[in-house]
Amino acid sequence: MNLRYVIGTVGIIFLLIVLSGPALSAMGGPSEDGMSPRTEGGWSASEMMMQGSEMRQGAGMQGMGFMHSGAVMYGQYITFEVDNETGAITSYGIDGDAIFDSIEVDGFDFDATQVIGAVTHVMDVDGTTTIQVHDNPSAVITIRSVDDHTVNFDLAEGVTMSEDGNVVVIKTTDIEMHIVCSAGTCDVTEAGEVVSIDASGNSAVVVRAIPVNMQFSGEMHRAFTREIARNRTGAEVCLGMGGSISVVDYSQRMQVQTQSMTEERIQLRVNSTDPEGKMMYFNLDNTSLMLQDRDMLRIYYDGEPMQCVDDPDKVFNATQAQCYISQESRERAQIMMYIPEFSEHTIDIVVESEDAGDGIEDGAGDGEEAASTPSTGIPGFGAVMGIFAVMLSWIKYQRGRQ
Repeated sequence: MNLRYVIGTVGIIFLLIVLSGPALSAMGGPSEDGMSPRTEGGWSASEMMMQGSEMRQGAGMQGMGFMHSGAVMYGQYITFEVDNETGAITSYGIDGDAIFDSIEVDGFDFDATQVIGAVTHVMDVDGTTTIQVHDNPSAVITIRSVDDHTVNFDLAEGVTMSEDGNVVVIKTTDIEMHIVCSAGTCDVTEAGEVVSIDASGNSAVVVRAIPVNMQFSGEMHRAFTREIARNRTGAEVCLGMGGSISVVDYSQRMQVQTQSMTEERIQLRVNSTDPEGKMMYFNLDNTSLMLQDRDMLRIYYDGEPMQCVDDPDKVFNATQAQCYISQESRERAQIMMYIPEFSEHTIDIVVESEDAGDGIEDGAGDGEEAASTPSTGIPGFGAVMGIFAVMLSWIKYQRGRQ
C-alpha cells in the first residue's frame, strides 16, 4: 500500500467527520465539546436564541425542530437546557425572552432525554412521568404522570403570574402563557417567584402560549386553553417552513398523521379511540401554503366542504362539524375546528380561488390512496453520503492502480 493511498484515504475520512458534525447535532447527536453556553458563562435567553439560530443556519436546518449542543436545546422558537442529574428544565425561553428559570417535578427520577423532531422528551426511570417540550409557536409543554405530582415553575426575572379561574396566566412584556390541568384536578400555590401546581394522578399539567407568530388572537386562545382544561381539546397542529410539522396530542387517544403536503393542499388523517367530539387548532406559517391574490382557504371534512363561521365562539359551542379561519396574511393563518365524533376522519386544508366551485378538484379525499408523509430530511445527510461515495471511489481507484 503506497503512501499517497494512505494519505488520500485519511484526508477524505477527516473531511467526512468534519462536515458530518452539523448533521449529527441536528439529529440529537453529540455536541462538539460537550459544553453548554450556561456552563461556559450563563448566557441570557436572547443570547441562547442567537447562538441557536447561527448553529441551525450553519447546518441548513429550517423550520421547527430541536438541535442540541451538550444539554442545551435550540429550536426555531424555544431554547432551554436539561439538567443531566435531575432532569429539570432550566433557562427556558421563547423567541429570546426568558420565561422560566427552571421547571421541576418533585421526586422526578431522571433517566434520559430523547429528541424527536420538534419535541424533546425528558423521561423518568420507571416511565410513570414524562415531560414533553415542543418547539412550536404555542410553546407547548406537557407534564404527564400516573401518580399525584407537583410541578414547580420558577419564574424568570420580570415575569408575572396571576390566576383567571382555573387558568394560571404567565406574562412578560410580549408573551402570554397559560398553565392548566388536563384530565384531572390541580391546586395552585405561589411562594415568591415559584408557582407550584399540585396535580392528581393520570392527568397532565399543560403550558401553552398565545402563538408568538400570530397577532390579535388573545381571547380566542384563552378560550382554547380553557377547552384543554375541560378535556375537550384533541390536538394542535403547527405547519411551518421547510415542511416542518409539530403535532401536540392533548388527548392520548388521538393521533394525527400528515397524508400529503403541497403548496396548495394539506391533507391530514385524524383518528381517536374516544368517540366524543374534540377541538383542534391549526397554525399555518412560513409558506405552509401559497396564497395568491383572490385566493382563500377552504376546509374539507371527509371530502365534503366544512361549514366555516365568522366567530370562533360558535366553534367552541358547536355540536356539529364547524370551523373558524383567521387568515392574517398570505403566509399565515390559524384554523379552529370542532369534530363532533370519531373514530377516523380526513381533513383537507386547500388553497382555492374565490370563485372556485365546491368539491376537491384533483381527487384528494376521493378514496384514492394518499401519499405518505413527506420527509423534511436530515440537514447535511445528502452531503455526508456524497462524501462517503467519493471516499469509496477513491479507495477503489487506488486499489485498481496497485
